[in-house]
Amino acid sequence: MQYIKLIKSFESQYKKTPYYYVKRWIDKNHPHLIESYNDTLSDGQYESKQWMIEAMSTLRLNEQLHIEIIGGWFGFPMIEMLSHLPIKQIDFYEIDEDCKKVLAQYINQFNYDFRIVQFGDYFERKELRRRDIIINTSCEHMNDISNMKQYYKGKPHIVLQSNNFYEHDHVNCVDSEVELRNKNQINVTSYMGKKSMEKYDRFMVIGTW
Repeated sequence: MQYIKLIKSFESQYKKTPYYYVKRWIDKNHPHLIESYNDTLSDGQYESKQWMIEAMSTLRLNEQLHIEIIGGWFGFPMIEMLSHLPIKQIDFYEIDEDCKKVLAQYINQFNYDFRIVQFGDYFERKELRRRDIIINTSCEHMNDISNMKQYYKGKPHIVLQSNNFYEHDHVNCVDSEVELRNKNQINVTSYMGKKSMEKYDRFMVIGTW
């Protein structure tokens, strides 16, 4: 009986969170995304993002950060985990239109005081720009972002994660954090590491071009 009360208490608290309302919207409008939604909140996804946040804590960051997130899926919980930073704007790149609709729901629910601007294919944006942080935790899904470094001024912090899970639609896996660093032409490294997951290893590199 005590366990049942505990579960009901948890469910009651969960219904007060933005995640509950976003999930309810997905259930009604895009039920085919529920499995992906659950995956974004899985232990593995959360641990990977938390690992990133902890590693980034040593960076010297400016005020009013302009951040780019590449291949960000639904955007959360990563954006919530970054929201303690002094962010001015996040440019969010995602080619899946349904994912972008889910992010729009999250934006409405969280209502942050910084802007979140959505874009499509990261590799199609060819304007010269200055950014403070570039984040790609889905490197295995796309070409190396070093192909785009000519479009940046200064030396943004680059935060990358990839894995050695050679399945599904993974087209650019790596076998080590060193390979991830070298493929993306990171010249100055502030962090490199590996985290062993259930089915694969995840690698992370933080540095600058």
